[in-house]
Amino acid sequence: MTAVSPTAGGGAGPQNVFMDQFNLEARTQRVWDINHAIWFTLMGVGGGVFLVGRILNLTEGLGYLLGIPTVDVVSFLAIAVGGAILVADLGRPLQAWRAFVNVRTSWISWGAWSDLIFLVVAGLLVLPALSLGGSEPFSGLGWDPHGGDGGGLALEIIAGVAAVVVMTYAGAVLARPRAIPYWNSPAVPLQFLLSSAAMSVAVVMLIEVIAGEPVSSGQMVLLGLLAAGLTVTVVGHLLARTDAPGKKESLDRLLRGRYRSMFVWGVFAGGTVAPAILAFVGAGASGARGALALICCVLLVPGGFWLRLLTLRVGIFPPVHIPGVGGPRSVATPAGG
Repeated sequence: MTAVSPTAGGGAGPQNVFMDQFNLEARTQRVWDINHAIWFTLMGVGGGVFLVGRILNLTEGLGYLLGIPTVDVVSFLAIAVGGAILVADLGRPLQAWRAFVNVRTSWISWGAWSDLIFLVVAGLLVLPALSLGGSEPFSGLGWDPHGGDGGGLALEIIAGVAAVVVMTYAGAVLARPRAIPYWNSPAVPLQFLLSSAAMSVAVVMLIEVIAGEPVSSGQMVLLGLLAAGLTVTVVGHLLARTDAPGKKESLDRLLRGRYRSMFVWGVFAGGTVAPAILAFVGAGASGARGALALICCVLLVPGGFWLRLLTLRVGIFPPVHIPGVGGPRSVATPAGG
């Protein structure tokens, strides 16, 4: 058998190169943008502030609103506003229930349930402390709103687990699909978790400064470790799979293109590295801790928002190349034919 090419019947002549291959350029996703970045940031801060206040035992002494600790009020408001932005962004708020129905396969469903569980359980936890008109109408519920007894501790643990999921699930939503290589990495949910934790520690320290309470050396060390961990995670993500189609285009925009200044100076240097350095400095400078805590908060929260927004905006589908579409095909004929 002998292969005869390029065309059946032995005809010669050039082929149409546009029929020989099919190319689809890299495309940027257009669905997730600023509303989602605000939502992700608020959820991260809301869940984190609750955890930081409870783990560091700061619910008492930092002020109250209607009898409820200020740190808890900040947490509830952040998550409630973030949830409202999510519902509004759905376009059909009355169909928001659909976000709850795919728990087995959808991180969005996990997030929706975690938001709801957190608000309900944490709300129940602090309900005995609610003060209205000088009275506490729910004080007889029978558990300590600060988690000092069995009932209060159980509610605090459930709310805390939900808060961890609230802080993490946005990154998990992005990291699961393979269609966008820059997102498809365990570094993305880890970045979001560390960023949320760092922002939350900074916000709690800001509440301490406003309340006139001293910021401890241990809190500054914790903030420094979280910001340093975020720095390492971001660098690791930038250095991994740099030539992968799709991710290469994302890195070009972050490091050399339109987002270079905001990412390099706003997110990385100003919103990640600088707070880590300032926090470690503050650990050993007791007289400057209040001012340094304020600066860290001012740097970390906008930096965390821009980290999320730029992560969304460099979500790029890789280019597609399909060779041989409509191109010449070899036709087998009998030898000597």
